[in-house]
Parts: sequence; structure tokens; C-alpha cells
Amino acid sequence: MKISVNWLKEFVDVTSDPRQLKSDLTMIGLNTESCAPVGDDWVLDVEVTTNRPDCLSHYGVARELATLYRQPLQRVEVFLKESGEPTSAAATVEIADPDLCARYCGRIVQKVQVGPSPDWLVKRLEAIGQRSINNVADATNYVLMELGHPLHAFDLFRLRQHKIIVRRANPGEPLRTLDGVDRTLTRDSLVIADGERPVALAGVMGGEESEISSRTGSVLLESAWFEPVSVRRTAKSQGMHTEASHRFERGADLEMAPLALDRAADLIQKVAGGEILRKMIDVYPRPESRKDLLLRRSEIARILGTEVAWEEVERILCGLGFQTERQGTEGWRVSPPSFRLDVSREIDLIEEVARHVGYDRLPARVRPAPPRVERDITREKIMAVSSLLVGLGYHEIIAPAMVDPAENQRFADCAPVMLANPLSQDASAMRSSAVPSMLRAIRWNLDRDLRDVKFCEFGKTYSLTTEGTPEERRVLTLGATGHRRPASVHDSEKVVDFFDLKGDLGTMFAPFDLPKLDFEPSSCPYYEEGCCGRLTSQGIALAVFGQPRQDLAREYKLRQAVWVAEIDLEHLLNFSLRPRQFRPFSKFPAVERDFSLVVPDGVPYARLAAAVAGLDLEEIRRHRPVDRFRGGAIAAQHHGLLLRVTFQSQTHTLTSEEVGGLSQRLLAVLEPLGVRLRG
Repeated sequence: MKISVNWLKEFVDVTSDPRQLKSDLTMIGLNTESCAPVGDDWVLDVEVTTNRPDCLSHYGVARELATLYRQPLQRVEVFLKESGEPTSAAATVEIADPDLCARYCGRIVQKVQVGPSPDWLVKRLEAIGQRSINNVADATNYVLMELGHPLHAFDLFRLRQHKIIVRRANPGEPLRTLDGVDRTLTRDSLVIADGERPVALAGVMGGEESEISSRTGSVLLESAWFEPVSVRRTAKSQGMHTEASHRFERGADLEMAPLALDRAADLIQKVAGGEILRKMIDVYPRPESRKDLLLRRSEIARILGTEVAWEEVERILCGLGFQTERQGTEGWRVSPPSFRLDVSREIDLIEEVARHVGYDRLPARVRPAPPRVERDITREKIMAVSSLLVGLGYHEIIAPAMVDPAENQRFADCAPVMLANPLSQDASAMRSSAVPSMLRAIRWNLDRDLRDVKFCEFGKTYSLTTEGTPEERRVLTLGATGHRRPASVHDSEKVVDFFDLKGDLGTMFAPFDLPKLDFEPSSCPYYEEGCCGRLTSQGIALAVFGQPRQDLAREYKLRQAVWVAEIDLEHLLNFSLRPRQFRPFSKFPAVERDFSLVVPDGVPYARLAAAVAGLDLEEIRRHRPVDRFRGGAIAAQHHGLLLRVTFQSQTHTLTSEEVGGLSQRLLAVLEPLGVRLRG
């Protein structure tokens, strides 16, 4: 924002050189980018942060300088010459949506002479980059730059029924704004309407049909407070950014509305003549009050590392518009002013003290802080999974959660969470599944001849609850394609397949204390039939994985087999990690025995493994399938399985009789499954 030094001097006695003023403003948090002479004046270009709308005016900046330089601030006082009938007899105001417009003030100035502004007003506005329009419009712009509160002037006789209604726009309702653009409004837009149609976009720009012209005789002045999010949404949807919207969307001062209105009416009377009707209209349905804050001296010393005198704290806060009341020896009860919406906590008050004490005057030392060690169990679980996946060759990716609704619909059977203000159609919904994100990442790499890839993504998916509110869930997605082992002079190549992904999932689940991990074939609409499975524990599905359908593979231009797994991270993190225990190595030799079994086709190996584990024999250390075969003497609907079992004791060398007894017990537990020794 451009600030005139001469204008500042009307509120505070500034004697510093403008270049020093530039440096001083920067030191208190108002970064001043430039300082340049303009005629007999100097203009500062001040960068005001989003949280300080109170400094988007000359009066706000003057308040900061008065506190910094220990000078009195010249208060804005207006003495109006009112006459004629009450304002309420000439016009009416109604707020139909008080949630979006908390206050609306109005005054009427009759018998004005609209024309060019006097030279002093034109020069002052032009010095800060504002174009002169006419004396009425210039007066409202002048007050905007002086006090920081936007105003608007309507031609009273162009307002039908002399009525103002603040309401939401009807869908498709038209409005031509002052910039000559015909706009189509939506239900999300707040408008100022007369008795029949919209005449302004609330907080953004006025309408052409009620603008001030040379034929205007009576002016209705508006000074209101509009809800910041509503103004921001309207301005963005219409592609507009004005001085008014810049302030309203950051939070205007609710209590400044009547003062700014009186100041503008007084200025219009001085530069355009006219008669100000008695008593303003002030529609204020629900007056608001700010909650008091407690500021402790001990907390100031703890945060800043130094003591600040009672009088100094009170001088700074009172100079900035706060009201303070001492609370014994502990500190103060502080009432924040209406224009400081950014101050809501004790630490905010301490920051105000620090700014004006001077950061350069605070001691440069490290405050002692007791160590706080808090164990984050959830992070430990995620790091355990992440470390295992990295060890298995996976690289973590970060994919956008915003997707095309049509693409999302192929991977979910529920309506997606739609964005209110999407960046584009391709990113207008929150994803219900992370599979399309993984497929796009794999395709991007395949297009660049990176054919052997393994990716993992710790992300979130989004869905609508039965109440219609969005809900997010943490998910882990794996994607693999290419070779598990490339060809070399030592061995042939081996491509990644279903069982590689299944093995990686088993390794990933191993650190968790799962009561039981079961595998079963599954079906999924976007996976190939017969190439899809899932892992469950106590009936809870932890992972679904498989190969995407051929039509999806063609659509995503996947030129080789791709395997994808979706892990429900929310459910997985509910399980605790297994405690790590050391098991001493046995000093005694192990014995390996191969069992040639005949197994019915309907019995998966997982049931054999569960039966052997159910024996709970310490001497059975390991068992694994070595070979699988069909034909020959193997009956139909059966297959041969070579099972290799390792026996070992911690206390002695196993004898042949002991191994034979253990073998018989193992075969006995498999017999109910229809499994028998071959031959």
C-alpha cells in the first residue's frame, strides 16, 4: 500500500527523515519496499501482511508510528451539520442474510453538485496512485485510504423504491458492474439490491445502474461489514480484485463503519455541497464483543528473555488501541480493539510488546528449555513400514489428492467429495481411491523408459459420510512393474508377478502383532479376474491387490504387467508392533526332512501352514514348500507338494526316533485336511 508522508503528519507529528521512516516501519513489521519523492511529498510503499488489515490505511500506519515515536495520535473526530428529515424517512435498509452482513450503516446527502474534485483532493489521491473520478467518488476513496474502511455511494433516485436489501443473489441473476462487465451471479454471492434487482456486489464493486453521475442530486452512502470468506469467494469466482475486496476479505473493523460513514458524508458536503439528513441508518442485528485476554509478566520474561517495565508494556498496548487493567502483581487484563482481529492469544500480545520494544534490543541468548520426550506410537509404526518397504526396493512418491471425477468413478462405487473452487476439471474432486494416482505415476516412468519401478505412497482417500460430511482415511498404496531380477550372465531374468507383491505384503505386515493373517482370492471391479487377492485379519480386510484390468491398462498406456496393492493403513495402525525378542541360537545340529505330500486342489498352502503352526512344537523350526507338481500317479483334482521341514532342539541333539515321532504328529495334523504322504 502506498502511504503519503504528508497525510501521516495530519495524525502524528513525524519529524524523521522519510528514509529513516522507511527503516523504522520495517523494524516494527511493516516492511517498506521503497521511499520516493512525489512533488512536495514523499510516498512510502508499505507491504502489509495478510493478518494486519488495520494497517491498510494512513490512520492505521499513523497509530503504529505514534506508539513507536511516543507521540500522541490525533483522533478522527467528525462534527456533522445535519438538517431536514431523518434518513430513515427517505430510505430503508434490510439485512436478509445477517450471517454474511453483520452491520449496514447508511446516510443520505441531498442537493449535491457532482463535478470535478478540488486540486488538493486530486493531488493527494494521485500521489498514492488513485485516479480521480468525481468529487463524490473521490471522497469515498479518500476515506478508504485514510481510515481503511470501504464505502460506496449510490444515486438515491436510481434505487427503486428507495430501498436497500442485503441478500444472497438468485442463481443466474445478472449484474453489470462499474467496470462495464455483465456478470452472472450465483447463490454464493452476496449482493446489495434495491426493491427489484441487484445494484452492487457486496464488498467488491458497485453496479452501473446506480452509479453516481453528473445528474445525481441525492447520494445514499453505504458503510458496512461483510463476512471475509463470502467476499473472497465472490471476488475469486468473478475474477475481480478491488481495494474494497482487498480489505473486506482480510477482515474490516466492525466498529469503524459509522465513523467512516460520517467522515465521508462530511467530506462530500465540503467538496460537493449538499444537505446531510438527520441520523444515520444503523442496522446492527447482533452486536459483537471481544473476549478479554490475560497477559502475565512472567510469560513476557519467559518468551522475550528480559523484563519489560510495567509502564512500558502499558504505553505500547494503549498506544496500539488496547485497553489494559492491572491484575495485582501478576499482569494485566487486556481488551483487544475491534480492528485487531489477529490478536486472540496471550502470545499475540507479547509479540506486540516485542515489536515496539525492538527485536534488536532483546538479549541474544538461548532460553533454557527442559527436554520433552514424547513417544509417538503412530509414527513408529509408519516408520517401521516405511523402512521395510525401502529395504524391499520401493521408492516413496507423493501424488496429488485432487482428481478428475470421471476417472475417480472407475475406481469407486460412491459419489466423490467435490471441491467448491476447483483449479480445473481434472482436479475438481478428492480421490476415493489412490489406485489412479499410482497408475499415473507408473505410466509417467514407463513413458521415460524407466521400466523396473516399485513405488509406495502414504496418502489419504476421501468419502462422504451418511450425513454428507467429508471423511478422510489414511491408505498405503504399492505399485510394482518390470523385473524383480534382470537377466545377467549368472541367471535368467525374472519379472515381477502376483506372488512377489504378496510376499512384499507379508514382509510388511510381519512387524505387527496380527492375531492371524489370512490370504484368500478376491474379486475387484478394476482388477483382472483370477489375478486379485486380499489379506485379512479377524475378518478385517487389510490389503487388496492384483493386476489392473486390460482395458484400464490400455487406457493408461501401460505397456507391461503392473501390480497394485491397496493397504488400509487406518486398520493396520490399530494393531501394535510385536515386541522384539532375542532367541538364542541352538548349539545342536538341525535335521531336515522332505515330505512328498498329495494335497487336494481346494486346500491352499496357508491352511497347511496354520495346521503345522497349531502344533506349537518348539522343535519344528521352519517349514516351506519346495516343489509343486501334477500328473503321473497324482490323482485328479490333487497336486503333489514337496514340503521341507527343519527340526532342531535347544537342549540336545534330536535322535531318529524323536524326529520320526515329530514327523508322525505333523502328518497327523494334516490328515483332516485330506493331505497324505504320496505312495
